[in-house]
Amino acid sequence: MTTAVVEGRAADLLAEVLCDHLGPGPRRLVVVGLSRDEHPKATVLGFGPAGPAPRLVLKVAMVPGAVPAVLAEAAALAAVARLAPDRVGGTVPRVLDCRHDGGSSVLVTSVVPGMPMSVDYHRWRHTARPGAVRDDLAAAVSWLQQLGRVPVPDVARRGPARPGGPSNLPGLPTGAAGLPTGAAGLPTGAAGLATDVATRVGARWPGDAVADAVGDATRHLAAELALPPGAPLSIVHGDFWCGNVLRSAGRVSGVVDWEHAEIGGDGLRDVTRFVLAYLLYLDRHTPAGRQVSGHPGLVAGSWGEPVRYAVSGAGWLGRAVEAVVGAELRRTGRDPRHWRNALALATVEVAATADETAFARRHLLLAAELFRCC
Repeated sequence: MTTAVVEGRAADLLAEVLCDHLGPGPRRLVVVGLSRDEHPKATVLGFGPAGPAPRLVLKVAMVPGAVPAVLAEAAALAAVARLAPDRVGGTVPRVLDCRHDGGSSVLVTSVVPGMPMSVDYHRWRHTARPGAVRDDLAAAVSWLQQLGRVPVPDVARRGPARPGGPSNLPGLPTGAAGLPTGAAGLPTGAAGLATDVATRVGARWPGDAVADAVGDATRHLAAELALPPGAPLSIVHGDFWCGNVLRSAGRVSGVVDWEHAEIGGDGLRDVTRFVLAYLLYLDRHTPAGRQVSGHPGLVAGSWGEPVRYAVSGAGWLGRAVEAVVGAELRRTGRDPRHWRNALALATVEVAATADETAFARRHLLLAAELFRCC
């Protein structure tokens, strides 16, 4: 199955890495992730000749255009390990190797334990139970608070490096394996983020009335959502949703897919990204026109309906979302009453950065509704 997915130079480089790490004998590979964008990557578990547990995880750039993302993830993981030698209680994968040439790259990391939170999320009636939803949100926020306690040096406050660019953290060696020294990300803090995503939205849909209106509304958020002067900056994962969060015995045991990380950013981004993604699929298993189980008044229908429902403050779900986002705003010295606009900003960020244009457009239209600008 792996050879059917990974071909050409990517397959040759993968075979070379596997031989070095698992030896020349028999081995078993399982593809657990395959991106569908124009620059696809494969996530592969590597098993040794004996034992039921995987020994390593490999992220493979299947085309040259995917190489920067794989190298950015390697850089981000190296940066996190340097700032937090315990890798946030062992929940962040450790870089074992990173090799690349002009056509492909392979990142090799340790295996972090646990089951993706998305597995529980899609279990029958899981998101219909207030206790289960609050436990999911609490587990995610608790881990983010651990990440937020990792000290970020002042040099990281100058702004993130772009993939393949120079490091904004000293002492990250390139090394024989070709480990890059930059970490990907968006501008530091919510003010910089709002300005950047507004610009990106305009560039993605030039001359589009909805994009222009959303961009204007986003820029107006910069002041009210900006971090207060002197507020601590954080490591930001950048794609923190339940599919990237592994859990064991009720606690977060691993967090994967670090290619969008920012070293020295606003931790609010991860909180709102998690909440937004959590809301978006609440009605996935409910036929259109039917009430979503456990959420009185929420009827499955147009895309993004659970987000509209929660932002309206309806039911226990709206109160839970307000509590989580509001608490993060309050913790970082901002007004918790702006929780709705914080979620709207997260929606615009997806519209600006998502690889798939149709997916991005849905977020743009949803953001327009949240801002009530169109």
